[in-house]
Amino acid sequence: MSKGTKEEPPAPVDVRLCGPLRVTATARNKQGREFGQVLEFVDKLKHSKRWNMPSKLLAGRGDDLLRELFDSGLDICYKQRSRIAEYISEQRPKATVWTASACGWFDGVFVLPNQVIGDNAESVMYQCDSAKALDAYTQAGSLDDWQSHVARYCPGNPLLVLAVSQAFSGALLEKCSVDGIGVHIFGESSKGKTSGMLLAGSVWGEPKRFNRSWTATANGLESAATGVNDGLLCLDEMSKAAADEVSNSLYMLANGIGKQRATATGSARALNTWRVSVLSNGEESIEAHLLKAGIIAKAGELVRFLQLPIFGNYGAFNDLHGVESGRAFSTLLAQNSARYYGTAGIAYLEKLTRDKRDFAGYLSQFVAVIEKQDGALSPQEGRAARAFALIGMAGELATEYGITGWLERTAMDAALQCFKQWRNHRGKGELEPKQLVDTVRHYVELYGDARFTSTTDDTRLNGERSGYWREVDSVRQWLFSTAGFKKAIGNADSKQAARLLTAQGVLIPGRSKTVTQVKHSGGTSWFYVIQFNSDAE
Repeated sequence: MSKGTKEEPPAPVDVRLCGPLRVTATARNKQGREFGQVLEFVDKLKHSKRWNMPSKLLAGRGDDLLRELFDSGLDICYKQRSRIAEYISEQRPKATVWTASACGWFDGVFVLPNQVIGDNAESVMYQCDSAKALDAYTQAGSLDDWQSHVARYCPGNPLLVLAVSQAFSGALLEKCSVDGIGVHIFGESSKGKTSGMLLAGSVWGEPKRFNRSWTATANGLESAATGVNDGLLCLDEMSKAAADEVSNSLYMLANGIGKQRATATGSARALNTWRVSVLSNGEESIEAHLLKAGIIAKAGELVRFLQLPIFGNYGAFNDLHGVESGRAFSTLLAQNSARYYGTAGIAYLEKLTRDKRDFAGYLSQFVAVIEKQDGALSPQEGRAARAFALIGMAGELATEYGITGWLERTAMDAALQCFKQWRNHRGKGELEPKQLVDTVRHYVELYGDARFTSTTDDTRLNGERSGYWREVDSVRQWLFSTAGFKKAIGNADSKQAARLLTAQGVLIPGRSKTVTQVKHSGGTSWFYVIQFNSDAE
């Protein structure tokens, strides 16, 4: 207001608060909470922006709101900054929209941080505390560019086809009543493992934004999974993360439920939940990595996280498409996926949101293809087959929609090859007995030289001893002490482990008990006698 005089009363005066800023709608969730105001504004570079601002940012002095608006480039008059929250709070727009606090499916539309895809998309908006989240799904180049410079190099390389197909699979999980999928690709460094992850990430946005690290905290991974609900989560370099943290994260990601937390008033917050397709890589298998901390991976985890050793004529590649070497091919894929990205996922969702077929029934047809190739499957193998079939189906759908540019059957053939590789690596049948054998084998591979000596060698070990070894008919036997055996089997029960190993022909029992009395340089002791050979496996 202007200052009044004796002749003129105070009058309203226009005061500039900021650049163009409108409140266009009121948002709320289905439970009548998480209210927000939809802000439309122009930043200092004349770019139009839209943000579903949580109303809770108006609490207090509005500093959090100002921080976000400054960070988003709104041209704010500094002296009047404190009045912006008041201006927003006083607006009463007629339009209303639904608030979605997570990405993914919402009433038949698919919600992304920066757009909603499907019929009636205008009735839903993503809500987040920070406007930065709106930049996660970005595009560069055209779909034709992505097809010509990224997708075209996948055929002939099953691991690349599988990775890109998996990128499309997250959006099918809910439609097929599948809780989640995990694929862990492992092998030596510089063999092309990361290439598939970069290509998969390029489906949705800039690949480096999708390459999360296994070294993140459990809370960080929970936030990452929630942020890509019904989508793709890429986790790089498991080998660099602490084994116990990986174990906890595997369990959490597989369950799709975060930690229970309390509000400021002590009441329980709503749990974070997600449904994601996880693509992981590392130099070691999950079992080998967890064994470093004496942890045996649970069978359920290893069925949810399907492990694939890299295979191909050039590391993870079979067909270099005319490029001179595997290294050069990997470099080309990294460069191209960093230039052309984000268009394939959007085009895929535009088709998928309008596709009304029965996807659960459709998936059964793809599962039948795997069963026809591989015959009778155990329950655990059946679950894995369903996951590979879903990935294959996702790739085939993307091809049918005109997204990949691949020939029909390219994606499913890759899924079939990868299922076969998974089964060969894992072994047929139920997991626990073979898993236990592999766990003990990994222990010997890690500590055979450091914690065992020959029964005839009287050299004292500098560190702890797990037992001895001896040669019987030119075959090495590992003699585990009771303490060494318990360490080798991790958290498994000793009696049950001995029974399973005996049934597998790996543990050679004594005459009347599972242990055998053996002479060694220090005297005579009882040992668990372990022997790995072709007959025993």
